[in-house]
Amino acid sequence: MSEAKLRAVVIGCRMGLNHAKAVASLSEFELAGLCDLNAETARDAAAQTGGSAAIYTDFTLMLQELQPDVVIIATPTGSHARLTIMAAEAGVKAVYCEKPMAVNMGDSRKMMEVCEANDTLLIIGHQRRMSAPFMTMRRLIQEGAIGKPRLLRATCAGDFLSDGTHSVDILLSLTGDEKVKWVLASMFRQDVEPGLPDQYDYAIFTGRRYGHAVESGMMVTLEFENGLRAEFLTGDARLPGSDYQDIEAIGDQGRLWRAGDSANPQLQIQDAQAGGFRAAELDAPDDFNDGLPGVFRQLAISMQTGAPHPLAASTAINVMEVVMAAYESARLGRRIELPLNQDRFPLEIMLEGAVTAP
Repeated sequence: MSEAKLRAVVIGCRMGLNHAKAVASLSEFELAGLCDLNAETARDAAAQTGGSAAIYTDFTLMLQELQPDVVIIATPTGSHARLTIMAAEAGVKAVYCEKPMAVNMGDSRKMMEVCEANDTLLIIGHQRRMSAPFMTMRRLIQEGAIGKPRLLRATCAGDFLSDGTHSVDILLSLTGDEKVKWVLASMFRQDVEPGLPDQYDYAIFTGRRYGHAVESGMMVTLEFENGLRAEFLTGDARLPGSDYQDIEAIGDQGRLWRAGDSANPQLQIQDAQAGGFRAAELDAPDDFNDGLPGVFRQLAISMQTGAPHPLAASTAINVMEVVMAAYESARLGRRIELPLNQDRFPLEIMLEGAVTAP
């Protein structure tokens, strides 16, 4: 490893505070700058990460003055594409962009095109696939611990774009990123009371979140090229009483179940042994199994050696396609075969009153 530190900056210092703390904890990085529309938010983040990072409210100015190696984007989803493209065109070597990648496929593809044209490594924050429970699930499935997989299942609160993107990425990772053949979905959306703010509220449905429209609940089924099926229940359609990111793999000889973020144990297995579910021993590489620090540690390795990163945009674009195909299926009322031929966000088209295929 080179002794030269990688200069990193963070934009979006509320959610980005955790990212800033992770970078500041690693010897491979120098946390050079923090940017937020609210200068006080950036200053608070600086105070919690050593106090040496420069404070900005202007992203362009920060890029010009600091010339960072790495940009970390933790802003609302609607700004992801614009900020990623700005960073790549400014000559940044790598961009970490929070999930979901963008609001639509057109923007997602543009992000990849611009980053590739400028030799900028782009990774997307689907870090759950790097966590011990899901890496262990993937290994056990591959080893045949539950026989032949028949169904993968995920349920969580939130909208399908913001939270379902984690569920989709997790289930794709459990298959070794098997290609998806088709997607079939149904969704519902409550009426929005007039005069509500353009923001998300857990108590009141405002119809928007992170700069884009959202639904109330969604049910999704997909089939992989190998015939395996997956099901998703999100938002108000989720299983009652389920925890966030409740994930299950069902085989012809057993089941693996991760009953959500607060579950203890984090992973259970049911197989030929008597007694029902029992705890499964977790394993994962040390460099991966510590959340965001592991993501950024691996980013430094990828930048210095050219090794592929587990959160590469080339993988995340497949997640975006499934998510957008689900909305397109709900819009058109039919099964969507991949690849998806829709660059826009189908929910926005629905809200505009469009009912015909593009």
